[in-house]
Amino acid sequence: MYPLTTLVLTPTLGVSPYLDETVRGVAALGIPTLHVISAPAGRLGELQERYPSTRVVEDAGKSGGIYGALNAGLKASPEGWEWFTYINDDDLLLPRFGELVLRHVGQPSPEAVAYGDVELVREDGRVVSRVTNERSPAWIPALLQQGISPLMQQGMLFNRESVVRLGGFETRYRLCADLDFWLRAYAGGDRFRHYALVAARFRMRKGQLSSETSRTIREQDEIVARLLPSRIPRALRTWARWRYRVCNLPRYLERIRSSGWRTSYELLASGASPSK
Repeated sequence: MYPLTTLVLTPTLGVSPYLDETVRGVAALGIPTLHVISAPAGRLGELQERYPSTRVVEDAGKSGGIYGALNAGLKASPEGWEWFTYINDDDLLLPRFGELVLRHVGQPSPEAVAYGDVELVREDGRVVSRVTNERSPAWIPALLQQGISPLMQQGMLFNRESVVRLGGFETRYRLCADLDFWLRAYAGGDRFRHYALVAARFRMRKGQLSSETSRTIREQDEIVARLLPSRIPRALRTWARWRYRVCNLPRYLERIRSSGWRTSYELLASGASPSK
């Protein structure tokens, strides 16, 4: 089956030293893609010349931030796509994301949202560990209500119907609008499916927005309370937590070997610098 076109959005200021790698990664996926770069007005001509295989559009200005840039990209994207993802200008979609798309859209009735595994890497690209995640979407609410974020946005795939219904990203959240986006899909009844493929890489750097862990936690807690108001029984939450820990034990051990006894939030705050 020939896959339907996947819209890939990349918000950027146009100065990331990793942007070339990000664009090459999208071009190498081996599937039909429409890669749209959302950037400041003053960089449009330069970036369009630099990346002729993409479509470069104007972002929402400095006040709009990353999520405003994504909304501007969605609005300016031409018709003809049926699936959607986005990748930041310092992160990377891997070839197996293309495999994920092929496998997913080839299903008789594919779920609205699919997601794979993500690797954490240092600034130089060295792998820290694979991100812990929940393979069974049914346990996502029980984990979120305990402050455990069970998946990452990188490498997620949304069908067009879901994207249109969600109406874009909520820009009042500076760091967690991606969580708000996919959790609105989940809470609205969209079916999710996990694929055991390393689909993307998330690069941890000093000074990046995601290192503001206290604000991340505050935004996450607000989003979860708003979208999952019914408290899951304590016994189920406890079982979900221990199940998650056991299933992800090899990933915890990998993280400890590479970076010492640090939580994922501590890694983000440190920019994944080697442990002392």
